[in-house]
Amino acid sequence: MSLEQPIIALRSADAALIEQVRAVTSLAGVPLAIHPPAAGPPEAGLLLDSATEWGPQDPLWTEVRHRSAWVSVVPGATAPDGGACLVLPGAAEQVLARARAGTRTRRARVVGVIGARGGVGTSALATALARACADAGLGVALADLDLSGAGVELILGIEHEGGVRWGDLAGDRGGFDSESLSVALPVWHGVHVLSADWRGGPSQGAEIPVLEALAAGHDVLVLDLARGAAESGEANWVPFCDVVLVAATCDVASAAGAQVLARALTGADVRLVVRGPAPGGLTAQEIAQACELPLELTMRPERSLAAAVERGVAPGEQRRGPLIRGARTLVGALGLAD
Repeated sequence: MSLEQPIIALRSADAALIEQVRAVTSLAGVPLAIHPPAAGPPEAGLLLDSATEWGPQDPLWTEVRHRSAWVSVVPGATAPDGGACLVLPGAAEQVLARARAGTRTRRARVVGVIGARGGVGTSALATALARACADAGLGVALADLDLSGAGVELILGIEHEGGVRWGDLAGDRGGFDSESLSVALPVWHGVHVLSADWRGGPSQGAEIPVLEALAAGHDVLVLDLARGAAESGEANWVPFCDVVLVAATCDVASAAGAQVLARALTGADVRLVVRGPAPGGLTAQEIAQACELPLELTMRPERSLAAAVERGVAPGEQRRGPLIRGARTLVGALGLAD
C-alpha cells in the first residue's frame, strides 16, 4: 500500500452493502473504491469483500498478508472461507476499527504474539522478542493484552516498579500523548512495558487509542495476545497488527488450535513459530501444513526457562538460550530493524 493513497476497496454490486460501508468509511475519513464482483485485489489499505456475492471462480481478497475482511448486510451471513464475517450495521464499529488501522500512517511495526493453545510460552516469546528489538537499538514497547493469567510484569519481575498499568487507563477512551504515555511506563532493559495488574487489563474499547499512542512513539510494538478473544471474533487488535505470530509446539493440540486461529484471523498476516521437539513424532512442517500457515521459525525449547523465571530471571535475560536466539532471528526475518 502506498502511504500517499490510503484508500479502502470494496468488492460488491449490492447497493445496500455499498451504502453501509460508505457510511463507515466516511467516519474514518478515507475514500472508498468500489470494485465489481470477480475483480482482482487492488492496492489498498483495506480490502473488503462481499461474503454473499463471492463465487468459486473469483480471486480471493482474504489471502495471507493482506489486510482484508468479509462483509455483508445479510443477517447470519458466513464467510466463504470459514473465517469471520462482519455483518453491517451491527459490526460497524469493527469495520471502522479495521478501516482506521488499514489506512493509518504510523511509526511502529506492530507484532502480535498469540498461543495456539495454553502453555506454549506465548508471553516468553513476546518478551524475548521485545528484548531482542531493544538490543538492536530500536525503540520498543510491550503491551499485555492476555488477561487469562498473571500480568507480564510478574514474568519480568517489575511488579513493584512505579509506572502506569492498564488499570490506570481504565475508562479513558480519548487520545493519548505518545511521549507522555511512554515516559509514564516502567522500563525493562529498554522496553517500555504496559502490563495488567491485580485490577485487570484494558476496559472494552479503550485499548486501541492506547495502542495507537504506543505505536506512534516507538519503532516496534509487541502485543502479548489473548487466544479467547481471537477465537470468538471479538478481538479489536486483529486489524491493528502488521503481523501475528502463532506460537505452537509439535503436538496435535497445537495443530488444532493453530487451525482455529488461522480461520479466525482471516485477512491478517499470520505466521507460525514452532517449538520442538515432538513427543509423538510430528514435525514443525507438518504443523504448518495442517493449519495452512507459513512457518516463520522453528526453535528448540529452553528447558531451564521455568526454573529461571522462578529465580527472577525473565525470558530474554538468558543471553545464549534458544529463546533469545530465536527472537533475534525474528527481528531480522520480520524486517523490524530495517
